[in-house]
Amino acid sequence: MVSRQPKRDAIARERKRRRQQKEPPPAPAPAATTRRSAASACGWCGGVIEVKATGRIPKWCSPACRQRAWEQSRAAASGRAAVEVVERVVAVPFARERIPLREEWPGLLRELAAQLEDGRIYARDLPNLGSALNDLAAAYNRRQNLRRVRR
Repeated sequence: MVSRQPKRDAIARERKRRRQQKEPPPAPAPAATTRRSAASACGWCGGVIEVKATGRIPKWCSPACRQRAWEQSRAAASGRAAVEVVERVVAVPFARERIPLREEWPGLLRELAAQLEDGRIYARDLPNLGSALNDLAAAYNRRQNLRRVRR
């Protein structure tokens, strides 16, 4: 039987010699050693994401958020509504804002006129606004007539 050991030793010596002749590989650039930045907020709930040193960069903060996002994407892909809309009447107590002072009214009325001119007030709101402006004009005319009578 012929021994193969001398041939293996020769091959190993040749590999070692080639490795020693080669230059050492250049050191990686500092940017290559850092991980790319991950999203800072969860794609589902907006919570903080904890990024680990190794592994995939997460998109969600927890498995529950990942599951909810998957369910929504599946529902959207199938054509069904991803979110069930429930309509209900909510009574909100009317919180009256501060009543403008008398010297503020001219500026506010000019702003209302500008918004009407620009089209920033919807056409659906014009009937109610017209009614309120008619009441304003009637009150103004009554006040002017009282001033004339008193003079």
